[in-house]
Amino acid sequence: MLAPVDRTVVSADGTVLAVSEAGSGPAVAVVGGAFDHRGTPYLDRVVHALSGDHRVVTYDRRGRGASGDTDTWAIDREADDFRAVTESLASPVTAVGICVGVGVVLHGIASGAPVDAALLWEPPYRASVDPHAEDVVFADVLDEHVAAGRRGAAVRAFLAQVLDVPMGQIAGLRLKPTLWRALLADAHVLARDVRMLNGLAIPERALASVGVPVLVASGTDSPSWMGPAARAAAEAIPGSEHTVVPGQGHVPDPEALGALLARVRTAQH
Repeated sequence: MLAPVDRTVVSADGTVLAVSEAGSGPAVAVVGGAFDHRGTPYLDRVVHALSGDHRVVTYDRRGRGASGDTDTWAIDREADDFRAVTESLASPVTAVGICVGVGVVLHGIASGAPVDAALLWEPPYRASVDPHAEDVVFADVLDEHVAAGRRGAAVRAFLAQVLDVPMGQIAGLRLKPTLWRALLADAHVLARDVRMLNGLAIPERALASVGVPVLVASGTDSPSWMGPAARAAAEAIPGSEHTVVPGQGHVPDPEALGALLARVRTAQH
């Protein structure tokens, strides 16, 4: 079930984006992973954890949830969307990007979004750091699956080849009908996420143009390549920092994100 839409924002190309807000205080714009957007269970937990001290804003990326879409897609349009949402806050904004959301945040900041600082959790730039990941640049394959009606195949391929989810766990997801239907609903935009992440290779030019304080974080319990990916991203962003959080995996506890966000905000002052 879709979360209530608190308001809408119109992007540069006229696409209408659904926005939700919670809490009050300094503004925080959160962009979740491929399957975590406005109103999904995990992002709801993140919003709940952060909204005690912040005005937390989430939105459905184009083509997802209650937001609109266009026939053609480009990274620049996603960057425009993020910029439109942050500009609508009319106050200094801290961004939180999780997994694929990191790519959205970074391209948004590089395009001029009014963000003062960012917390980035485990960007999955796998092709840059995993010697066994030569086959992960496969956005066209995902598009072909969806065009042929194989939405489940697209979801399985994305989970396995991008996020390194074991096949046994993926099979288990199909035994949870409500969750599996939610994953299938986003199958058509997964190829976009691969492209948003530069084919899963570090987008060094875009990252070099990020001019705000950035903390890139990873957990000790994530797949072994995710830590090096986070560190490589931090090295490509001028003046950024990489930190490792004990006991956290690729889906971190919202409270851990809250502690990292407090660290980011403290560093701003």
